[in-house]
Amino acid sequence: MKLKVNRQELADALGLTGNVAVSRTPKPILQCVLLRVLGDCVELEATDQEIGLRCVVAQVEVADRGEVLVPADKLGAIVRESGDETLDLEADGGYCHVRGLDSHFQINAQDAAEFPTVASLSGDPDFEITGEVLRRLSERTVFAAARESTRYAINGVLWEKRGDTLTLVATDGRRLALAAGEVTSGPDRELTAIVPSKVTGLMQKVFGEGDETVAVKVVGNQILLRGRRAVLSTALVEGHFPSYRDVIPEGNDKQATLRVAELFSAVKRAALLTNEESRGVRFAFGPDELALSSRAPQEGEAEVRVPILYEGTPVEIGFNPSFVTDVLRILHVDEVTMDLKESNRPGVLRVGEDFRYVIMPVNLS
Repeated sequence: MKLKVNRQELADALGLTGNVAVSRTPKPILQCVLLRVLGDCVELEATDQEIGLRCVVAQVEVADRGEVLVPADKLGAIVRESGDETLDLEADGGYCHVRGLDSHFQINAQDAAEFPTVASLSGDPDFEITGEVLRRLSERTVFAAARESTRYAINGVLWEKRGDTLTLVATDGRRLALAAGEVTSGPDRELTAIVPSKVTGLMQKVFGEGDETVAVKVVGNQILLRGRRAVLSTALVEGHFPSYRDVIPEGNDKQATLRVAELFSAVKRAALLTNEESRGVRFAFGPDELALSSRAPQEGEAEVRVPILYEGTPVEIGFNPSFVTDVLRILHVDEVTMDLKESNRPGVLRVGEDFRYVIMPVNLS
């Protein structure tokens, strides 16, 4: 293998594959990235044996075909720190040589034949969706997934495709995020899968172009996503996802319309005087105003007021402030609606008809 490659494009691809290659493992080969010349481009592959990623680097001049397997972190650091516009890569005698205008690195290579196979998407996909919609659905749900829960299914994000709509749902048992978006094509059949949270978050980086079309296919216990320059694959999460429709409250008779930036600032300030014993912030909804207050016995009290539009009788309810700021941070809209019923019932933050965020109340007594 011998070629000249655009440094920035290679650095971007190594940045993505570095999210998949394992940093600590008893199998050193999983710490590596495989570079393979395919025609007039280079394909990079990385896997942890559950998640696999193929990335194509197109801005190359190929002098000789071949492949080389090298540690992902070492090659990534060399390419990232280089100031050259292009780099020369060559595989020779068990080494990978990386040359710039004023530098030469010789990296020990491993046997490429021993590298695990990384899946590719072949045949017709189950459906296609734009990268912009897929990123939005991912961003609006993955933050609410559980971390290291004994209920393994909620460590992932539920994907449901019904007709021309894809719905993603995530929960950790104390909150639930649901986002829906339109698919651009695909057979009119239902599809359900639980995708690991790490992959759902990684999609935001891999499929980064708004006009990109992403093909999606479920094969056995794997889901594969193919974009313009990358294919991402992963084993699905086993288990049964909770019946999320039963969690979303019906019949809420109180509604507040709030400006996202104002609410975000107010909740952050009200949370400054909370501690481990009093984590909640009191939300007191009135005709024209939301009063947020907190109290930490050894530290003091806080109160912040925000103008709102409100329909319904006054109500007070406690929420974990982190759960509120988590969602406000990723919405990227001007206004949000909160539906309420009683102080001991969940609140629902809503954006149009395509996003729901259910937050369980906390006891402030």
